[in-house]
Amino acid sequence: MIETPVLISGGGPVGLTLAIALSRLGIRSVVVNDRLNTTTHPKLDVVNCRSMEIYRQLGLAETIRANGNPLDANQFSAFAASASGPFYAVMSGRHLIYQPVAKARELISKTVDGSLPLESMQRISQMYLEPVLLDAAKADPRIDLRFGFRLYGFEQDAEGVTARAQHIQNEDAFQVRSQYLIGCDGPGSTVRNFLNIDYDGTRDLIGELFIIHFRSRDIAQLFPNRQPYWHTWLRRPGFFGLLVSPDAGRDDFVLHRGFTPRPGEPLEKIIDEALGCALKYEIVQSGPWRPQFLVANSLGRGRVLIAGDATHLYMPTGGLGMNTGISEAHNLAWKLAACLKGWGGAALIESYEAERLPVARRNREHVKKCASAVFESQFHCAPYALAESEAGVKARAVLANGFEAKVSRLYESLGIEIGYRYTGSPVICPDGEAAPPYEEIRYLPTTTPGARLPSVFRDNGTALFDQLSEEGFTLLALGASVEEAAPMEAAARAAALPLTVVPVDEPHIREVYGRRLVLVRPDQHVCWRGDRVPADSARVIDVVRGASNGKVLDEVCIR
Repeated sequence: MIETPVLISGGGPVGLTLAIALSRLGIRSVVVNDRLNTTTHPKLDVVNCRSMEIYRQLGLAETIRANGNPLDANQFSAFAASASGPFYAVMSGRHLIYQPVAKARELISKTVDGSLPLESMQRISQMYLEPVLLDAAKADPRIDLRFGFRLYGFEQDAEGVTARAQHIQNEDAFQVRSQYLIGCDGPGSTVRNFLNIDYDGTRDLIGELFIIHFRSRDIAQLFPNRQPYWHTWLRRPGFFGLLVSPDAGRDDFVLHRGFTPRPGEPLEKIIDEALGCALKYEIVQSGPWRPQFLVANSLGRGRVLIAGDATHLYMPTGGLGMNTGISEAHNLAWKLAACLKGWGGAALIESYEAERLPVARRNREHVKKCASAVFESQFHCAPYALAESEAGVKARAVLANGFEAKVSRLYESLGIEIGYRYTGSPVICPDGEAAPPYEEIRYLPTTTPGARLPSVFRDNGTALFDQLSEEGFTLLALGASVEEAAPMEAAARAAALPLTVVPVDEPHIREVYGRRLVLVRPDQHVCWRGDRVPADSARVIDVVRGASNGKVLDEVCIR
């Protein structure tokens, strides 16, 4: 029998990210995956800004960028009759999200109010992202990869989980004894099904859509500077769809259409209509798919938990499927490590569901609104929209205005991507003050306990995020002396909780953070703040490490 601290079922982006994050915290894992190789389908087309912040902490951001869209390539979203035009609207300069990575980095480096993420998003399809993560896992001695094996059963007890896996092509099988089992095994999750956890939400709201993956060197010539736009939404009388360029540096394209081919309708006809001209291309694969809006009723039982698509299934509008899963892995990794190392209390693992389930549901509602916005923007297309007449010009203006007003929420929702908060978590110390509005589109920087710490740069150009502890907690002393932090350091030391004190003297950072002391978890979320060390620092430490036994913090402890 194989023994390991953590068994991960599923070797896609979320499972591999979890394994890598655990290893950086010194925790071994076994990863079983029922595929022999990484995916050959583009699937996702973006790693969002929050996920890129997480990959920066894991040391993978630059490798991911090197394997994705060129840093100087556009990230525009357009609305057009076809890829050959006419173009009704091109969203480019109105928001950070559309900027090439190189330009976005300049904008981010000059921002001092914490209103932007540390990292911009990265266009990269899943078939190029997964090999990056797999290579990192293969090179890691703490990760035991078992591709080609399917989990087919498990039993848990008070001390751990005994699971069984078998090869998908032969009789090879093995047992694993782990302290925790994490199911990152997708929509048909064996782990979720064994736990008898169902999805909640809307199934088949839109019905069956159709996708075509094809390759062409010629399509780039239709766009300025031979750089295909990230998304080109297509609408004209008799045709609507979406042409996606996951990586402008490669020749892959994905075409989505709102219904399957009619009887006898060739795929080539659909592609030619989308392109608006006849070009050379190779069809790689195609097929129907059904968008869903589902979230699991629970994120686990006892020592068995789920993450990624096992937890939620979203329509891609808004790009929140895998990216929500990456944040789940990030949230879970340090908590598992803390419990395995002995300083994490029982409430820490329980807090995973308390924190992440509300975010999964919030993201689903945002995805629904995005889907609605897409379909609404497509409805009103006058039959004379392409006519060279005054009526045609007005019709195209209506299309453009409707597109920018509605579809922009798919791209510009920093409130969803970096503004999520773990309000009400049992391992967060509230401070009794009203939090800023919790918006989906706008991101309002705040150190409200439970929020992601706003990203800022120090006077020497160093990102403060890069000075946060990955293995433990960080106490930011913003104008407070290191000596003032001594009681909290002592309380952390007594609980064996790793704590690093980082003095911060820059006035612009103190203004953004709003308190003299801010306690930050390994996942870069604020868990306590105040202007002085609490009278009973040990109680704060017990709460944030999940060992408070349900004790309620009083105002002395809060402040």
